[in-house]
Amino acid sequence: MTNADVQELADLLKALGEINRLSLVCRLCECETPQKAMCLCDCCDVDASGVSRHLKLLSQEGVVSVKKQGRERNYTLNRTYVADRLRFLANKIDSTKEGI
Repeated sequence: MTNADVQELADLLKALGEINRLSLVCRLCECETPQKAMCLCDCCDVDASGVSRHLKLLSQEGVVSVKKQGRERNYTLNRTYVADRLRFLANKIDSTKEGI
């Protein structure tokens, strides 16, 4: 595992490690269509501007994709990316455990 791999995982876990951001990700897991930030506000204990800041950070880390439509932004969970990175870590943990 390279330093870049470790840093990428650390950044992902840091992004997911805050309760409001994880709540947003969990909500997006339930959605089949892109969601507006305002529609996601009820899953967090922060106001609309806080939700937007959390979504921006999740976007920067590749957890969500954002598509602008006029003044609105629609957010989609990058399911494959998140699942692949977490699965990679889980597999790494499992393979290390077996070697003990």
